[in-house]
Amino acid sequence: MKTLHSPLIRVACMLLVISTGFACDLPECIDGPSNLTPEAVAECVAPPAGTDPIAELKSAGATLRGDGTLVLTWSSFGLQCGTSAEQVPYPEDCHAKGWALTAEIPPELAVAGIIELAEHPEVLGSMTVMTKNAGGSSGSHDGEPFFVGSIELVDVGEACVSGVLHGFGTGNPDPTLGGPELEGSFMAPRC
Repeated sequence: MKTLHSPLIRVACMLLVISTGFACDLPECIDGPSNLTPEAVAECVAPPAGTDPIAELKSAGATLRGDGTLVLTWSSFGLQCGTSAEQVPYPEDCHAKGWALTAEIPPELAVAGIIELAEHPEVLGSMTVMTKNAGGSSGSHDGEPFFVGSIELVDVGEACVSGVLHGFGTGNPDPTLGGPELEGSFMAPRC
């Protein structure tokens, strides 16, 4: 009888180690700290009064390319400033849930004002979305508008870009293939 319990206990212990040994917390996967600290957004112009911040927004960043293109990224992951949506890897050994969306705004549109995305297919986009069991990435294709809604740029400053997203997303209702629809204000420190 003692020999029967011993192998069963050993198997149960091994299963426990295996089930917890391969699990990893999100910070070990792709998620880092938020870059939206009070210090990082101190020089940002505040979005209009009465606008709520984008729900689940953990990081945002603004990069200006050499050709004047403004690249904005918003994410529910804590990403390093300058990371775009297509650079977010899908973790193979952990369960991650979140999103990253990037808009590439040409120089002539990268000024304070409202950009109606249906009217501007030249605003390129990409996204990476992950759920507990699935994920995917997609982006602009064949000159078709990628995002719907609008981006209201309140201020395009040297240290920060601030604005408001209105019904911003891909228009695809599938939460994995279409990503989230974002509504609300943001402050994106320049990288």
